Amino acid sequence: MMNISGGNLKKAGLYLLIILSIARFAVVPAQTAVGKRTALVEDYLNTYASKSDLLQRYLAVDVSDDPGLNNELAALIYPKGSNRTAIQTDIVNLITKTAEANTLTVQNFQLIEGTEDAVLTEASVMVRIQGQLKPMYKFFKTIQDTKPLLRIKSVEINVQEKSYVTKIVLTGYIRKI
Repeated sequence: MMNISGGNLKKAGLYLLIILSIARFAVVPAQTAVGKRTALVEDYLNTYASKSDLLQRYLAVDVSDDPGLNNELAALIYPKGSNRTAIQTDIVNLITKTAEANTLTVQNFQLIEGTEDAVLTEASVMVRIQGQLKPMYKFFKTIQDTKPLLRIKSVEINVQEKSYVTKIVLTGYIRKI
């Protein structure tokens, strides 16, 4: 057998304590991070499952059998085969007219490449508008009530001297089915 003296035993115990402490501080945060990421993946899976279920329900609805539903969809989103650039141009024209009617100034706009999926295609426009808050509120109300529907994806408001500059991303949807 090996003979361990008292001084060596204390050193070995100290080294073992240091190694276990370092391992604890390395393993516990890693385990916590893995737990958080696992929860995030589970949330993504649940979201995906619910979206997949909604897509399957949507695809199961035969629009051609129900003319009322077909007319309602036609009023809410752009029809199948619509040109994305033409829709973006229409959105810019609508925004410009609505802004001028509400004494707002369109500073600039940008046509944004939207996403496509099996059911819908996005036609997005980013626009910067300058003016006061009350006319801006009226502008948003008018945009909200337009048909086909336009979704306000993001709004960023910045104060500039005595007015406000608002950056808005608006999206119209084109039916693919």
